[in-house]
Amino acid sequence: MATIKFEEVLKGDLSKSIVRKYTVIDFCKKAGIERGSFYQRYGNICDLFASVMVLQVRRTLRNLEKESIEAMIFRMLEKVRANKYYFLNIILISKDSRVFYDVLRKEIALAIENYMRPRGAFSVRQVELVANGIYAITYYWILNECKHDIRDVYQCIGLLLKNINKTKKVSLSSHLN
Repeated sequence: MATIKFEEVLKGDLSKSIVRKYTVIDFCKKAGIERGSFYQRYGNICDLFASVMVLQVRRTLRNLEKESIEAMIFRMLEKVRANKYYFLNIILISKDSRVFYDVLRKEIALAIENYMRPRGAFSVRQVELVANGIYAITYYWILNECKHDIRDVYQCIGLLLKNINKTKKVSLSSHLN
């Protein structure tokens, strides 16, 4: 897992403007570590990015006392908007959204499950679909430099969140009639 120091180095290097190139050498120089030490922990720069992103998502989506899932997600969107170049640079430098898709979607789904668990029955499949949607909406918002109003993005995500509270199963045959 990434350390706080690594996260701080990345934020310092990637938060001011769009960065076209960022390498392991750049990171190691700023972090004051040898490349060998870096490669003992990570396979490449994208592994570091994914590790830092997981920590940030976990911290951001930690359920605060009596906070709704909607409030948690809005808090996440505010953090993304406040650090838009940082998140955009990580995506652009990685050049492959699959690097983040699995780990971030999983973290979002876990946060939703942890929220839902004490509230009763829920569909794991619906949680996974909602997490996929939240990831996709947020990802494309970041790619567009968070130009769309945060309330519009939140409203789209809010429509997805309504689905996780539904526990009634609907059969396929009822839709065909």
